[in-house]
This record gives sequence, C-alpha cells and structure tokens, in this order.
Amino acid sequence: MLQDETEFEAFLQLLARERVQSYLEIGAAYGGSFLRVAERLPRPGGVAVAVDLPESENSENMLYETGRYLLSIGLDVQVIFGDSTAPDVIAAARALGPYDAVFIDGNHTLEYVAQDWMNYAPLARLVAFHDIAWKRRAAGAKIDVPEFWNWIKPRFKHVEFRSCPTGCNNGIGVLWQTRAT
Repeated sequence: MLQDETEFEAFLQLLARERVQSYLEIGAAYGGSFLRVAERLPRPGGVAVAVDLPESENSENMLYETGRYLLSIGLDVQVIFGDSTAPDVIAAARALGPYDAVFIDGNHTLEYVAQDWMNYAPLARLVAFHDIAWKRRAAGAKIDVPEFWNWIKPRFKHVEFRSCPTGCNNGIGVLWQTRAT
C-alpha cells in the first residue's frame, strides 16, 4: 500500500463512522488500499469496486487475486480494468453504483483528477483524494492533486488527514457531497 499508515487509518475510521457499505476506488494498482477498505465493509452486503489501468501483468494479477480473496470472504467485488476516463469504464462503474464513498488515486495530472471528479463524484456521498499534500517531485510523474484539492475543498464540508503538519507526506482529503455553508 502506498499510503501513509497514520493517514490511511484515520481515513478508515472516518469510513466506519460514516457507515460506508459500498466503495469505489479509482487507481487501485496492486490492491493494497482497496483490500484494507473492503475488509472493513459489512458482510453480507458490502460492495467494493476497483478501477485500474494496470502498470504491468503483475499488478493486474495482484488486483485480481485481491478481488478473489474479497469475494471469498463474502463481499460483492468487481474489478474494472481500463482508463478511468474511458466511457466504457465510467459506464461500468456507474452501473455498479451508487456508492457511499469513492477514493480517487489514479492518474495524478490535473486533467485526469478533474475528469475523475466529474465522472465519479456524482456516484457517492463521500469523495476522497490521495496525495493532497504532495510536495516532492516524483521521477517522471506529475502530481497536480494538491492544486485540484485546494481549488475544490472550500466548496464542500471536508477533512484532511496529514501525518506531518507541514505537508511532508502525501495526505488524504475527504469531501462530503453537501455544499459548505
């Protein structure tokens, strides 16, 4: 799992308080964070859906194995492979919703983060983003999540989980689908 443990545990606790029963993760990669959330969903009745564009055959196989395990413990699990902005992927995720929570952790460029927000936020009452506090330059990767997060968060009730007060870690931000007052 590529999340900071302290931040992710706080996120899991929020999902429990909010009684999340259905979950969609955009950018599930190897399935680490997807597994951690899904294992806490109620059984029977919990629904977990992962969307990912695999980086390798290994990541695809690991995500499939994660899905098989979650099915074996009584969850309703679906894995959708493809670009999160592709119409067929969006339609497949939409058909399996609505969701209590969506976690956006796919392509981190502004274009994709904004499209994932537009395509998947309407499907859930809670929308979470990973890497809201990213400050380091990743080799070959552009991380625009902080820019999008700082633009969108004032419009909604929200919470941030940052294990480092100066934003030195990745951070998780969660929005409620009600406008801020």
